[in-house]
Amino acid sequence: MPLTSARAKGNNLKPILSLLCSLLLACPGFAHGKPPNVVTLLVDDLGYRDLGCYGGPVKTPVLDKLAAEGVRFTDFHSGAATCSPSRATFLTGRHHYRTGVYSVITERLHKMHLLERETTIAEVLKQNGFATAHFGKWHLGMPVNDRENPTPADHGFDHWFGLVNGPGKSHKDPTNFIRNGKRLGMMGGYSCQIVVDEALTWLDAKRDGNEPFFLNLWFNEPHAPIAAPDEIVSLYGALDDQAAIYSGTIDNTDRAIGRLVARLEQLGELDNTIIIYSSDNGSYRQKRNGELRGKKGSQFEGGHRVPGIFYWKGGIPGGRVEDEPAAAVDLLPTLCGLIGIKKPNGVHLDGSDLTPLLTRAGTFERHQPLFWISGANMVLRMGDHTLFASGTAKSPIDFKTADRLMKQIKEVLGDDLEKELGGMDFRSRLFNGRFANPEANRLKDQHRDLYYFNEAWIPELKKGGLGGVQLYDLSKDLKQENGIAKARPELVARMKEKAAAIYQSVMADAPEWLTSEELVAAKKPRKNMPDRPAPGATDTAKLLARIDQTPLPDGYQGSSHQPYVDRVMAGLEAEQRARVGQLWKEKRRLDPDMPDPGSSFVKILTHIVGKSKH
Repeated sequence: MPLTSARAKGNNLKPILSLLCSLLLACPGFAHGKPPNVVTLLVDDLGYRDLGCYGGPVKTPVLDKLAAEGVRFTDFHSGAATCSPSRATFLTGRHHYRTGVYSVITERLHKMHLLERETTIAEVLKQNGFATAHFGKWHLGMPVNDRENPTPADHGFDHWFGLVNGPGKSHKDPTNFIRNGKRLGMMGGYSCQIVVDEALTWLDAKRDGNEPFFLNLWFNEPHAPIAAPDEIVSLYGALDDQAAIYSGTIDNTDRAIGRLVARLEQLGELDNTIIIYSSDNGSYRQKRNGELRGKKGSQFEGGHRVPGIFYWKGGIPGGRVEDEPAAAVDLLPTLCGLIGIKKPNGVHLDGSDLTPLLTRAGTFERHQPLFWISGANMVLRMGDHTLFASGTAKSPIDFKTADRLMKQIKEVLGDDLEKELGGMDFRSRLFNGRFANPEANRLKDQHRDLYYFNEAWIPELKKGGLGGVQLYDLSKDLKQENGIAKARPELVARMKEKAAAIYQSVMADAPEWLTSEELVAAKKPRKNMPDRPAPGATDTAKLLARIDQTPLPDGYQGSSHQPYVDRVMAGLEAEQRARVGQLWKEKRRLDPDMPDPGSSFVKILTHIVGKSKH
């Protein structure tokens, strides 16, 4: 069934938009007699110290060149320290709680999604005559798991080629891409290159050449589970070294971006294209965040300080390194300022217009301090100082059960633990990628479910306020090791007052997703989680683990999955079909969030067929 929203807008605004565009051509923000194109490049889980131009170990000549010829921010921040919230802020210029996105979204558990009422960059540009297209990861809610969620089309994109979340079992040969609502099955190659392939096809064949365009490319790399071509990985270490593969995914993405930049140049569009590059949060590999404290998910700098590169040869004086704090929350108002179009009417924007800073055409002043919330905890940035405030709403997480599950996972992995960690600490590994052992995955999924945001908590958050605080001076203490709250009581009081005001404003906008009946149900345990596998399940789990390691059969293509399965099943005896069903039922129990269910089923089917030949 096509993935389309029940509330697709479908209004044909082309005549009106064309008129608006012609009226706006005289705006001083436009170069070469027409508005600049916009290309936004967002990578997934990239650290502050990954890229070459940020002193990192990865060879990134394309991005290094854009940074050298544009503006490279040293103090740039994502909208949040995790994925979905960061993306909501990126597109709207608003704190993600306002937009309905409280935390990482999984449609299996959540009703929350990016609210259709929100105004996105795509909608603003579309209303001003731009052709708009999204390519890559979405993770802001899709109409899956019986949810009637909007799609990118409902948020202003004329064309979309995206993913609910991850590409499949890894970046190689992804299975989960969707084009304008139609699932595409397995695609050969690497996710970053496939995303750029689709963007180039759209540029060449789908767009109206007279319209300015907005390309929103959101790459999966270097989010786990990772994969990159051997010839690239070998530049950074052994082919089975997870750090080398991680670097390879970043290098491969730089090469993909290089293909896009080259095509823009061939089309004569590069000089009149605004290109913005950043990451949705910090890296899950601590070393890749450099000297910063914390990593992905943390409210310390390592969780949300990321690369920020702005390039526009026709409008932004380049060759600069900028130390002013800035963030993804600033993108929507900044694009409006650079292009010379109006900001959305009646919308409170948490971000500020960076145009005076980028163009050197005035004095930049931030109208509201940078501000982050995760759960009940918040961070406020004013000048060089960052204030941490713990919220007064009690966390609903069952930490005792989480600790018990962590111990069980270590027991199940046994001697394979260090190999499975791949150089990461155990806690980070639990939230990034999957284990080879199905039983470890089952326990890991239970552990992760405990940390997924529970929408029943929202009323408590709305009642909450600021609790204890920490204060750091980043100009002297970038590692955030020396708290100075006791030494600066007046500054703490001033920053607490600002933080409390913003928190109240955000929570007043933030929606409550659950009805009163759903609130009661949601506060109960989400599912029964046995401490140990059922009797006899261990042997089956080991068998399924071995089956998972086998290759897919020759002749199988994800794009023709169902005809292949029907053909093979028709040749099996009734007992064999029953055994396939038994193994598949157990596989789903052990691994409910398997990244590529189709391939897993085919491997079980192939195992049963193979046994019948012996």
